[in-house]
Amino acid sequence: MRMSKRCNSQKGLALLSVLLILTLAVILVMAMFERFQGLVRSSSGLQNREQSWLYALSAEQLAMKALEQDFEDDPAVTHLSQYWATEQNGLSVGNGSLTGQVWDRQSCFNLNALSHPDKTDDNQPTKTHNNLAVFNALLENIGVDAYEAQKITQASRDWVYPDLTPVGPLGADDNNYMSLPVAYLAGNTDMRDKTEWRAVQGVSALLSQRLMPYLCALPEHELRINVNTLSIKQPELLAALFANKLSVDQARDILEQRPSEGWNSVDEFLNQPALNGVDKSNIKESLVVKSYYFELDAEVRIQKTSTRWQSLMVRDKNDQLTVIRRREVSS
Repeated sequence: MRMSKRCNSQKGLALLSVLLILTLAVILVMAMFERFQGLVRSSSGLQNREQSWLYALSAEQLAMKALEQDFEDDPAVTHLSQYWATEQNGLSVGNGSLTGQVWDRQSCFNLNALSHPDKTDDNQPTKTHNNLAVFNALLENIGVDAYEAQKITQASRDWVYPDLTPVGPLGADDNNYMSLPVAYLAGNTDMRDKTEWRAVQGVSALLSQRLMPYLCALPEHELRINVNTLSIKQPELLAALFANKLSVDQARDILEQRPSEGWNSVDEFLNQPALNGVDKSNIKESLVVKSYYFELDAEVRIQKTSTRWQSLMVRDKNDQLTVIRRREVSS
């Protein structure tokens, strides 16, 4: 009787041991399976990312070909009826899609144009004052209070000006930023991207969102805006170029009546009847009808992965394009 009970007990322990081992084996297999799935997803993500990068490079080459063809067809003028500016349908590529848009980056205010010194080595005034006035007028045109516009303009100038102290009474530099709850230093050099402007003193998230479409950050210190490619939706910038001696409504009318292939020269633009009686002093040097900076904004979708890439291109004297900056941006 005792032997029977002992045997039953041993059988129970053996069965329990088998069940325990089986449970551990199942847990181990499931853990290995989940890890394997994670590795597969990671590998797939890396592959999709690599694919998207290669597709973006292909879009870049396609955009450059279109631009260079436009340069050949119409070398003296850049306008919105050219092939590069027309809206294209997306392309199916492999197991995804590719869409892209080319933007003229001389149809926006170059923040780095604020970094000119006030005077040259021979004590002659530079274009800085005019560029500051344009930026200040642009801020006012989108609804910023006049005093706040002056402060933000001066702080923006200080951010890109290579000096460690404010260049004006309303400016801001290291001491101002170091006193913030989250301290940081001023740039004191050219902006690499327009989103850097958000860090300038006085620039709120709302203001940044409102003004960002009007801005760009080019690797030069000139303010050269193409009147042929300036968006009809941004008459505030055109009015600001005239230091608001041209109203926003007048600027809108001018852009809406712009010839389909633009103006052939800056003089033709300035001599149109709509600008009769408007003060045009100090504006001609800020206007162009031929652009040299273009940016491709491409979006690649592969399966459930979406990636955006931006490529900034510069046009040389031989009408050839070189990519000078590439970056991935949030979709």
